[in-house]
Amino acid sequence: MSQKNIKGLSLVCHWSTGERPSQPEEARLLGLLERIRLGGSIAAAAREAGISYRNAWGLLARWEARFGHPLLIPARGLGTRLTPFAARLLELDVQIRDLLAPHLAAAAEQMAQGLAEAVAPARAVPRIHASHDLALALLPARMAKLGQPADLQFHGSLESLASFAEGRCEIAGFHCPEGAVGATLWQQYKPYLRPRQQALIRLAKRTQGIMVAPGNPKKLRGIRDLTRPGVRFLNRQSGAGTRLLLDWMLRENGIAARTIAGYGDVELTHSAVAAMIASGHADAGLGVEAAARQFDLGFVPLLKEDYFLVTRRELLRQPAFVALVELLKGNAFRGAVRALSGYDPAGSGMEEPFYGD
Repeated sequence: MSQKNIKGLSLVCHWSTGERPSQPEEARLLGLLERIRLGGSIAAAAREAGISYRNAWGLLARWEARFGHPLLIPARGLGTRLTPFAARLLELDVQIRDLLAPHLAAAAEQMAQGLAEAVAPARAVPRIHASHDLALALLPARMAKLGQPADLQFHGSLESLASFAEGRCEIAGFHCPEGAVGATLWQQYKPYLRPRQQALIRLAKRTQGIMVAPGNPKKLRGIRDLTRPGVRFLNRQSGAGTRLLLDWMLRENGIAARTIAGYGDVELTHSAVAAMIASGHADAGLGVEAAARQFDLGFVPLLKEDYFLVTRRELLRQPAFVALVELLKGNAFRGAVRALSGYDPAGSGMEEPFYGD
């Protein structure tokens, strides 16, 4: 084998389901050479490898031609020995296999675990990763009373959808404004959504706006007012639906984020932003009306938006998901949501078409 061919060597791995896999010719050659090294007989090595004596010789001859080096040293009365080149080939193969073995074992474990999760029955406790919402926060306690607990964690809309797509939760919650801004934001959600395999369920409609100190002492009326001197703004984290909404409004109004004092300061929930405004640490922040009223703040409404839950369609037949949907449709839950300022529970629990369907 020329130096050029040697440099062109590559290592290829493949999966095996446990049955005897068909081996590439290179692997059969190495196995044959190892048997010859141990036994000193080509005929015996061929029998152990399950090939004919003629095929064994053909395999050896082909690779001697490719390598440009002999592989065997025949010795009358002493059997057959490997050449130094062939012995070094086997030695390197063993060294590299030992080096890779732990990594391949870990990869096999990861594959087995991932496939096991894919075919496992639905979790008894649905995991919900969702953008922060006061109506959704009512859900776990009510589910627990039905004997069907739910694990709710708040993240940003994009983070929750990514978590859902990666199988780290069974339900994702996100919100989308009405009108042109909603059409734009939906394009960021779309990569995580599969309308044929998933179901989109309405939670509620809610009002988004600017939360301000009681009495609105800064006289804020819209997004442009956030750039005024002396206005301290508090933002939501990157990937949060409310942050996506703010960034869209800034672009539409030709406002640079750097002109807003506090654009880089973030909190993770509507309630946390409201609490910071109530404590005097900020003058304004985007959020839902219910969070503002919760802390006796002023509120400047900007738009309406829909809050959705998305899950895999086949899960809707599982008892926990049946209970969840029925709870959303029930008068008790809808009454509790209606009591939240700026919320409309009409259609809660009903399946909705995906945007553009």
